[in-house]
Amino acid sequence: MIPDAYELKRIMRTHRNRFWSPHLLEGLEFAPVWRFEDQAMFDSDEVDAAARRYAAGKQQLPHPAVIFELRDRGPVFRSQFVYARQRPDGIEGVWLALQRNPRRWMDVHAAFEIADGGLGNVEGHPRLTEEEFGQYADAATGLTWRALAILATAAEVAERQIKPVFRSRFSREGVRGWTWHLVTIDPERVRRAAEPSGGSHASPRWHIRRGHWRQLADGRRVFVRSCEVGDPSRGGVVKDYLVGAVSA
Repeated sequence: MIPDAYELKRIMRTHRNRFWSPHLLEGLEFAPVWRFEDQAMFDSDEVDAAARRYAAGKQQLPHPAVIFELRDRGPVFRSQFVYARQRPDGIEGVWLALQRNPRRWMDVHAAFEIADGGLGNVEGHPRLTEEEFGQYADAATGLTWRALAILATAAEVAERQIKPVFRSRFSREGVRGWTWHLVTIDPERVRRAAEPSGGSHASPRWHIRRGHWRQLADGRRVFVRSCEVGDPSRGGVVKDYLVGAVSA
Protein backbone atom coordinates (compact mmCIF):
# COMPACT_ATOMS: atom_id res chain seq x y z
CA MET A 1 0.00 0.00 0.00
CA ILE A 2 1.28 3.45 -0.95
CA PRO A 3 -0.27 6.56 0.64
CA ASP A 4 -2.15 8.72 -1.84
CA ALA A 5 0.11 11.56 -0.70
CA TYR A 6 2.87 10.17 -2.94
CA GLU A 7 0.73 10.72 -6.00
CA LEU A 8 0.08 14.25 -4.72
CA LYS A 9 3.84 14.76 -4.30
CA ARG A 10 4.36 13.75 -7.94
CA ILE A 11 1.63 16.11 -9.18
CA MET A 12 2.96 19.04 -7.18
CA ARG A 13 6.41 18.68 -8.69
CA THR A 14 5.15 19.66 -12.15
CA HIS A 15 1.68 21.21 -11.66
CA ARG A 16 1.93 23.26 -8.47
CA ASN A 17 0.99 26.50 -10.20
CA ARG A 18 -2.33 25.03 -11.35
CA PHE A 19 -3.49 24.94 -7.71
CA TRP A 20 -4.90 27.87 -5.74
CA SER A 21 -2.34 29.44 -3.35
CA PRO A 22 0.67 27.62 -4.85
CA HIS A 23 3.11 29.45 -2.55
CA LEU A 24 1.64 27.47 0.39
CA LEU A 25 2.39 24.20 -1.44
CA GLU A 26 6.14 24.73 -1.77
CA GLY A 27 8.15 21.81 -0.42
CA LEU A 28 5.20 19.40 -0.39
CA GLU A 29 7.01 16.81 -2.53
CA PHE A 30 9.69 16.45 0.18
CA ALA A 31 7.45 16.46 3.28
CA PRO A 32 7.09 13.39 5.55
CA VAL A 33 3.72 11.63 5.41
CA TRP A 34 1.60 10.68 8.44
CA ARG A 35 -1.38 8.54 7.43
CA PHE A 36 -4.45 7.94 9.64
CA GLU A 37 -6.63 5.00 8.57
CA ASP A 38 -9.24 4.70 11.34
CA GLN A 39 -11.59 7.48 10.31
CA ALA A 40 -14.30 6.52 12.79
CA MET A 41 -11.90 6.93 15.72
CA PHE A 42 -10.31 10.01 14.15
CA ASP A 43 -13.75 11.70 14.02
CA SER A 44 -14.81 10.53 17.49
CA ASP A 45 -15.93 12.80 20.32
CA GLU A 46 -12.96 11.62 22.40
CA VAL A 47 -10.49 12.85 19.79
CA ASP A 48 -12.53 16.05 19.47
CA ALA A 49 -12.14 16.68 23.21
CA ALA A 50 -8.39 16.01 23.08
CA ALA A 51 -8.07 18.30 20.05
CA ARG A 52 -9.80 21.16 21.86
CA ARG A 53 -7.19 20.95 24.60
CA TYR A 54 -4.37 20.83 22.11
CA ALA A 55 -5.76 23.78 20.13
CA ALA A 56 -5.44 26.08 23.15
CA GLY A 57 -1.69 25.50 23.45
CA LYS A 58 1.44 25.72 21.34
CA GLN A 59 0.96 24.61 17.74
CA GLN A 60 3.89 22.26 17.09
CA LEU A 61 4.25 20.02 14.04
CA PRO A 62 6.33 16.81 14.18
CA HIS A 63 8.49 18.19 11.32
CA PRO A 64 9.10 21.64 9.82
CA ALA A 65 6.67 20.59 7.08
CA VAL A 66 4.32 17.59 7.12
CA ILE A 67 1.49 15.93 5.20
CA PHE A 68 -1.40 14.55 7.24
CA GLU A 69 -3.43 12.04 5.21
CA LEU A 70 -6.80 10.76 6.43
CA ARG A 71 -8.30 7.74 4.71
CA ASP A 72 -11.92 8.63 3.99
CA ARG A 73 -14.57 5.87 4.10
CA GLY A 74 -17.34 7.96 2.55
CA PRO A 75 -18.65 7.97 -1.03
CA VAL A 76 -17.22 11.39 -1.99
CA PHE A 77 -13.56 11.40 -0.94
CA ARG A 78 -10.93 8.69 -1.05
CA SER A 79 -8.50 10.69 1.13
CA GLN A 80 -8.31 14.09 2.79
CA PHE A 81 -5.04 15.97 3.26
CA VAL A 82 -3.52 18.83 5.16
CA TYR A 83 -0.11 20.07 4.16
CA ALA A 84 1.21 22.20 7.02
CA ARG A 85 4.42 24.14 7.69
CA GLN A 86 5.81 25.33 10.99
CA ARG A 87 6.02 29.06 11.71
CA PRO A 88 7.72 30.72 14.69
CA ASP A 89 4.35 31.50 16.29
CA GLY A 90 2.20 28.68 14.96
CA ILE A 91 1.53 26.83 11.71
CA GLU A 92 0.19 27.50 8.22
CA GLY A 93 -1.34 25.01 5.83
CA VAL A 94 -3.85 24.01 3.19
CA TRP A 95 -6.62 21.43 2.85
CA LEU A 96 -7.33 19.41 -0.28
CA ALA A 97 -8.71 15.99 -1.15
CA LEU A 98 -8.74 13.13 -3.64
CA GLN A 99 -12.24 12.41 -4.89
CA ARG A 100 -13.37 8.82 -5.13
CA ASN A 101 -15.63 8.55 -8.19
CA PRO A 102 -14.46 9.80 -10.55
CA ARG A 103 -10.97 9.65 -9.11
CA ARG A 104 -9.86 13.27 -9.32
CA TRP A 105 -7.70 15.64 -7.30
CA MET A 106 -9.52 18.67 -5.94
CA ASP A 107 -7.99 22.12 -5.89
CA VAL A 108 -6.94 23.62 -2.57
CA HIS A 109 -10.23 24.61 -0.90
CA ALA A 110 -8.96 26.20 2.33
CA ALA A 111 -5.74 27.89 3.43
CA PHE A 112 -5.18 28.60 7.10
CA GLU A 113 -2.90 30.08 9.72
CA ILE A 114 -3.16 28.93 13.34
CA ALA A 115 -1.23 30.84 15.97
CA ASP A 116 -0.18 29.45 19.34
CA GLY A 117 -3.20 29.58 21.62
CA GLY A 118 -5.69 28.63 18.93
CA LEU A 119 -6.30 31.91 17.09
CA GLY A 120 -7.01 31.04 13.48
CA ASN A 121 -7.29 32.78 10.13
CA VAL A 122 -8.88 30.73 7.34
CA GLU A 123 -9.29 31.74 3.72
CA GLY A 124 -11.43 29.82 1.24
CA HIS A 125 -11.10 29.28 -2.49
CA PRO A 126 -12.81 32.24 -4.24
CA ARG A 127 -15.29 29.97 -6.02
CA LEU A 128 -16.74 28.45 -2.87
CA THR A 129 -20.16 29.40 -1.58
CA GLU A 130 -20.41 30.64 1.99
CA GLU A 131 -21.75 27.27 3.17
CA GLU A 132 -19.02 25.33 1.36
CA PHE A 133 -16.39 27.61 2.81
CA GLY A 134 -17.62 26.95 6.33
CA GLN A 135 -17.37 23.20 5.80
CA TYR A 136 -13.89 23.24 4.30
CA ALA A 137 -12.57 25.74 6.84
CA ASP A 138 -13.78 23.45 9.64
CA ALA A 139 -12.34 20.42 7.84
CA ALA A 140 -8.92 22.07 7.50
CA THR A 141 -8.56 23.17 11.11
CA GLY A 142 -10.30 20.07 12.48
CA LEU A 143 -8.07 17.62 10.61
CA THR A 144 -4.98 19.53 11.72
CA TRP A 145 -5.88 19.74 15.41
CA ARG A 146 -7.11 16.16 15.60
CA ALA A 147 -3.94 14.85 13.97
CA LEU A 148 -1.71 16.85 16.32
CA ALA A 149 -3.72 15.83 19.40
CA ILE A 150 -3.52 12.15 18.43
CA LEU A 151 0.24 12.32 17.86
CA ALA A 152 0.68 14.08 21.21
CA THR A 153 -1.49 11.75 23.29
CA ALA A 154 -2.69 8.52 21.72
CA ALA A 155 -0.65 7.51 18.69
CA GLU A 156 0.99 4.18 17.98
CA VAL A 157 3.27 4.84 15.02
CA ALA A 158 4.73 2.29 12.65
CA GLU A 159 7.24 3.28 9.99
CA ARG A 160 6.62 1.94 6.50
CA GLN A 161 8.87 2.01 3.45
CA ILE A 162 7.98 2.56 -0.20
CA LYS A 163 9.12 -0.59 -1.99
CA PRO A 164 12.24 -0.14 -4.15
CA VAL A 165 10.31 -1.20 -7.27
CA PHE A 166 8.25 1.99 -7.04
CA ARG A 167 11.04 4.37 -6.03
CA SER A 168 12.68 4.95 -9.40
CA ARG A 169 9.43 6.20 -10.96
CA PHE A 170 8.79 8.60 -8.09
CA SER A 171 12.43 9.67 -8.00
CA ARG A 172 12.42 10.56 -11.71
CA GLU A 173 9.46 12.83 -11.03
CA GLY A 174 11.21 14.67 -8.17
CA VAL A 175 9.60 12.90 -5.21
CA ARG A 176 11.65 12.29 -2.07
CA GLY A 177 11.16 10.53 1.25
CA TRP A 178 10.63 6.78 1.11
CA THR A 179 9.68 6.36 4.77
CA TRP A 180 6.13 7.20 5.85
CA HIS A 181 4.27 6.84 9.14
CA LEU A 182 1.17 4.73 9.71
CA VAL A 183 -0.69 6.02 12.77
CA THR A 184 -2.92 3.77 14.87
CA ILE A 185 -5.12 5.48 17.46
CA ASP A 186 -5.13 3.86 20.92
CA PRO A 187 -8.76 4.18 22.15
CA GLU A 188 -7.90 3.95 25.85
CA ARG A 189 -5.18 6.58 25.66
CA VAL A 190 -7.39 8.96 23.70
CA ARG A 191 -10.18 8.51 26.26
CA ARG A 192 -7.78 9.43 29.05
CA ALA A 193 -6.60 12.47 27.07
CA ALA A 194 -10.22 13.57 26.61
CA GLU A 195 -11.11 13.44 30.32
CA PRO A 196 -11.19 16.71 32.27
CA SER A 197 -8.29 17.35 34.63
CA GLY A 198 -8.58 15.21 37.74
CA GLY A 199 -10.17 12.31 35.87
CA SER A 200 -13.80 13.22 36.58
CA HIS A 201 -16.50 13.10 33.95
CA ALA A 202 -17.99 16.48 34.85
CA SER A 203 -19.30 18.63 32.04
CA PRO A 204 -16.47 20.60 30.37
CA ARG A 205 -16.37 24.37 30.24
CA TRP A 206 -18.48 26.07 27.59
CA HIS A 207 -16.79 26.10 24.20
CA ILE A 208 -17.53 25.96 20.50
CA ARG A 209 -17.10 22.51 18.96
CA ARG A 210 -15.72 22.78 15.47
CA GLY A 211 -17.54 21.05 12.63
CA HIS A 212 -16.33 17.88 10.95
CA TRP A 213 -17.43 15.08 8.67
CA ARG A 214 -18.68 11.89 10.32
CA GLN A 215 -19.28 8.38 8.96
CA LEU A 216 -22.58 6.89 10.17
CA ALA A 217 -23.15 3.21 10.87
CA ASP A 218 -25.37 2.89 7.76
CA GLY A 219 -22.58 4.16 5.52
CA ARG A 220 -23.84 7.69 5.05
CA ARG A 221 -21.39 10.60 5.30
CA VAL A 222 -22.69 13.72 7.05
CA PHE A 223 -21.18 17.04 8.07
CA VAL A 224 -21.54 17.89 11.76
CA ARG A 225 -21.79 21.65 12.03
CA SER A 226 -20.13 23.77 14.70
CA CYS A 227 -22.13 24.02 17.90
CA GLU A 228 -21.96 25.31 21.49
CA VAL A 229 -21.37 22.63 24.13
CA GLY A 230 -20.41 22.44 27.79
CA ASP A 231 -21.50 24.06 31.03
CA PRO A 232 -21.29 27.91 31.07
CA SER A 233 -21.24 27.85 34.88
CA ARG A 234 -17.81 26.21 34.74
CA GLY A 235 -16.38 29.05 32.66
CA GLY A 236 -15.71 29.29 28.97
CA VAL A 237 -13.08 28.77 26.30
CA VAL A 238 -13.27 31.37 23.56
CA LYS A 239 -11.30 31.20 20.32
CA ASP A 240 -11.46 33.76 17.51
CA TYR A 241 -11.61 32.60 13.91
CA LEU A 242 -10.96 35.36 11.38
CA VAL A 243 -12.78 34.21 8.27
CA GLY A 244 -11.76 35.48 4.86
CA ALA A 245 -14.42 36.65 2.44
CA VAL A 246 -15.55 34.28 -0.29
CA SER A 247 -17.66 34.67 -3.40
CA ALA A 248 -20.15 32.28 -4.93
